[in-house]
Amino acid sequence: MNIHIKSILSAIAFSLLFYSKSFGLNLFLISILVIVLTATINKERTTAWKYALIYSVTAILVFLNPSGFSIFVHFLALIVFIGKSISNTTSLYLSWLLGLSNLLIAFVANYTQKQNKETEERPKHTFSPQVINRLKGACFAVLLLVLFGVLYKNANPVFDNLIVQINFNFVSIPWLVFTFLGYILFLNILKPLDARELVAFDLAQKNHLEKPTEEVIITEKQKLESEHTLGTIIFTALNLLLLFFLATDIIYIVQKTEMTNAAYSESVHQGVYALLFSVVIAIVLILYFFRGNLNFYKKNQHIKSLTYVWICLNLLLLIFTGYKNFTYVEVLGLTYKRIGVFVYLMLNLTGLITAYIKVARVKSFVYLVRTNLATVFAFLILSAAIPWDNTITWFNISTLHNPDINYLISLGNTNSRQLYEYADLNEMDENLRNRIQEKYTDYLTVQATKTWQEYTLTQLVSTDTK
Repeated sequence: MNIHIKSILSAIAFSLLFYSKSFGLNLFLISILVIVLTATINKERTTAWKYALIYSVTAILVFLNPSGFSIFVHFLALIVFIGKSISNTTSLYLSWLLGLSNLLIAFVANYTQKQNKETEERPKHTFSPQVINRLKGACFAVLLLVLFGVLYKNANPVFDNLIVQINFNFVSIPWLVFTFLGYILFLNILKPLDARELVAFDLAQKNHLEKPTEEVIITEKQKLESEHTLGTIIFTALNLLLLFFLATDIIYIVQKTEMTNAAYSESVHQGVYALLFSVVIAIVLILYFFRGNLNFYKKNQHIKSLTYVWICLNLLLLIFTGYKNFTYVEVLGLTYKRIGVFVYLMLNLTGLITAYIKVARVKSFVYLVRTNLATVFAFLILSAAIPWDNTITWFNISTLHNPDINYLISLGNTNSRQLYEYADLNEMDENLRNRIQEKYTDYLTVQATKTWQEYTLTQLVSTDTK
């Protein structure tokens, strides 16, 4: 089938599913269409089935829990899948770039490239007389149909009545623009960018550093000795400072000094900032000193040992910060910021582990980028699988004696039923009760008015949204 016909049909389906609709079942249905289309665009390319599965799974996650975060992760997975459909062997960072570029400018880039090619091959492009005659005939036919239609409409009441009954209200300028954008989107997907040079460049980047010859090491001996001495002094000083900081942190944790909630919150946040700065400095220094031939210098044991100590001390800082955040959650409950701290700590752990592998196994900077971006992507997918509003609400009302109801009300509407049931079983301020009732009523109204394109799991399992 012609690529333009496929794009037009896909655009109509796109418009039917999404025009004036919220996200739900429609995202899953369109994901199936996108996967089928990308699997048929080029027989020479291998379909990225693993990323197609991830893309479709994120659509299911939106169906199960249509939060802003799960929708964001879904579109991120779409971009990666489109990038992988162009080249399944590229790194994740390049797949993001290719996917985003392809969805936005592939049509313009392909058209420009085609025009340049045709200009080189055929300086003058002319339509055949047959095509010109057909275009003229179509234009005159449309003009005459409109003209005689108006005349017959005014001359014959029966014909006028039939014309009036033809309803074109479903066709509007916004709908036409929306459908046209869908056509461009699918045209971009069906005819992706030619990115062979970028793909080749990415494949040329190795995860391991290449070992130089002995002659090169001897030639750079003085430079390597100087770098080794400088690195040893820097890592020694930083290790002593971080060791002193950790000692004071241990004293603080053991003493269990009485603090206000605001002061404890400030302590946790300062620990996060200290960890952020420490890990960033650690990775920057590791990348600088272990960027090249110092990795193969035979007398680099001292700087390597000090680097491992620095990584271990940062791991201790990470553990202490995680412990303080955990005790904070025990007292005051879960919030998005406190969950964000745990996620941030996990990503920092990955960064430190990959930094250690980079030094121990002589990996390259590209290895760090590839590994850590893949980890971030995996964390986003896993996080999107968790209904955070419901989880935060459940944890706080089930573990805290006096949960912050105002904060829970401010969350998304998916926790409305939980709050409604909690208010029904517990005494609380009348104003809070009214706000919960209003939130629950609004939630039921929105769910009951959704069309089939917007359906989520709520419509299938609930009996009070009908």
